[in-house]
Amino acid sequence: MNLSEKLKKMRAKNKLSMSQVARLSQKAADHRGRITQGYISRLESGQETNPSLQKIMTLSKIYKVEPNDFFPKTGRKRA
Repeated sequence: MNLSEKLKKMRAKNKLSMSQVARLSQKAADHRGRITQGYISRLESGQETNPSLQKIMTLSKIYKVEPNDFFPKTGRKRA
């Protein structure tokens, strides 16, 4: 599952509209983590594929998940 699919699924699971996510993101302590409704739309449609760490942190707080939950699991083992 790619980033856009995961974001759509998480938003649906939390029963939030794009505008609600955008409003919640305005509470981010770091202004760089704030997200517009248009940016959410571009992320979910796959037009935007490289969100900043601040935006990932904001989304992880809104969706109540760990930041690494947005990315595919790799087969690498930790040492």
